[in-house]
Amino acid sequence: MMVEQDHYSRGLRLLKGYAELALASQVLGLAAALLIAPALVGFFAELSRNGWAAAPPRFSGSLALLVVAGALALVGAALNLAAVYARLIPAGDSLARWRAVFSSPAKLMKYGYWAALGLGVLTLVVAAASIAPILGELLRLAEPLRGPPGSTGSLGQEAGMQLVFGLLSALLVAIFAAIAAFVGWIGQVMLLFELSSQTGVQGFRTAAILVILSMLTGFASVIPYVGLVLALLPAALVIAALVIIRESSLRALLPPPPGAAPGGTSTTAP
Repeated sequence: MMVEQDHYSRGLRLLKGYAELALASQVLGLAAALLIAPALVGFFAELSRNGWAAAPPRFSGSLALLVVAGALALVGAALNLAAVYARLIPAGDSLARWRAVFSSPAKLMKYGYWAALGLGVLTLVVAAASIAPILGELLRLAEPLRGPPGSTGSLGQEAGMQLVFGLLSALLVAIFAAIAAFVGWIGQVMLLFELSSQTGVQGFRTAAILVILSMLTGFASVIPYVGLVLALLPAALVIAALVIIRESSLRALLPPPPGAAPGGTSTTAP
């Protein structure tokens, strides 16, 4: 019984840590997005008025904003990776040791999210390998006097075909990565619903519903004229879900009333 209690407490503490890290990641991502918009507007406004040669000093403000936004985005991405792989997946494993009913959600999260990470890295590698020959061709064309005799001054057909096939391959791998991430996401939603049933804390169910709504509104945001209105709604729903997950984890960690065990099951005879 004590060992099961340890797995229960550890799983909820990890889930609480996941919510905190993911919440910080979302806030940094929103801050980066809000900085990128004015930076790009200012950059292209100066470019259209003065051109490249006349206005480089005036680009400094916009470039500084872009650098800050990029740094915030990188830190946010790192926090999100830590939240999922160092907190959420271990939380599922720990809860699965507490109750076997969490085994399926834990496996979906583990296999789905780890596969998505591996395929995502492979996508970047394939894309970089397909672009490298084109960069070599561009460098050759930039120095025509050093090119081989009879050079036509155009990109090689072989390099162009390699670029096309390489990018298509990267796109295909990215699709598989998205499918794997969706599998992990399904496991996460299942975990929240099951936590609500096992602990009696309804906040987990509310958070799961908000996560589902964030996914649906994310798809709706690509609709013309509607997307601008819904652009920030998915992020807002995710932030609300993470806050509820944190508070629900703290509530579930409270000592149970006399005669009750974690998950709402009674330890006394009826």
